[in-house]
Amino acid sequence: MEEIIGFIGTGTMGKPMALNLIKAGYQLNVYDVNPMPLEELKIKGATICLSSKEVASKSNVIITMLPNSEDVEKAILGENGVAEGANKDCVVIDMSTIDPISSRKISNNLSKRNIKMLDAPVSGGSWGAASGTLAIMVGGEEDVFERCLKIFQGMGKKIFYCGPNGNGEIVKIMNNLLAGINILATGEALSLGVKAGVNIKVLYDVINASSGQNFAMQNYCANKAFKGDYEPGFMASLMYKDMGLAMALAKNEGVPLLIGGLGHQMYSNIVAAGFGKKDMSIFLKILEELKNIKIRF
Repeated sequence: MEEIIGFIGTGTMGKPMALNLIKAGYQLNVYDVNPMPLEELKIKGATICLSSKEVASKSNVIITMLPNSEDVEKAILGENGVAEGANKDCVVIDMSTIDPISSRKISNNLSKRNIKMLDAPVSGGSWGAASGTLAIMVGGEEDVFERCLKIFQGMGKKIFYCGPNGNGEIVKIMNNLLAGINILATGEALSLGVKAGVNIKVLYDVINASSGQNFAMQNYCANKAFKGDYEPGFMASLMYKDMGLAMALAKNEGVPLLIGGLGHQMYSNIVAAGFGKKDMSIFLKILEELKNIKIRF
């Protein structure tokens, strides 16, 4: 069956993901509360819809890529939402990073309407979204995953089946827990080294070739902070949200999260300071000002 895809949420991540699906040859129906990114998609051949319900009514597979659990629930289960317009045998794929409990709630609700759902959050940032090289972590029924595999391959290069509904979200939250901690730890280490008199390029090259290397330093620091560019990227407020999801999951499972808890508080400070809409590497700028140094090359 030739899949016609609906795409809801065409922001920093969603728009390039939708563009890559168009490049892969899929027919797209698109909707976002912000009409601006829809115009570029229309030029590339997508059909603009006026609601999530309309998107669903015209599509076999409906993808949502939205900021948080509340937005996803509203788009799928709310008034004029996906559930109201979905056709028989369609699949809903939520590619947002949301609470796995919320994701399973949505999945169970859709299941009562004979609608299948996959949770498929992504990693790789805006660069991976633009280049089609995202890592995608999928939870749901395995046969539904197999049906949608080619769609995932239009947006990413590393596709992982993680188990039943909600597992994709859990894996993604664990990934972002580490990523969030990594950017904080990287900032502390680099700022101390620079303050102690070592050239930042030397620090970067040596750590990048040694056991301290990490994706946050190689990408968010190298492509953003080291250039004094703090436009997202991945917004600090979203990392704060994702660290909060990890904290909520830990509480639900009765697991102490000591370093994660401190990291969550650090992002709380970053957001409270007014930097929530900046790239998460803005932490390095805060350290620059605190220590009167420059972490740039």
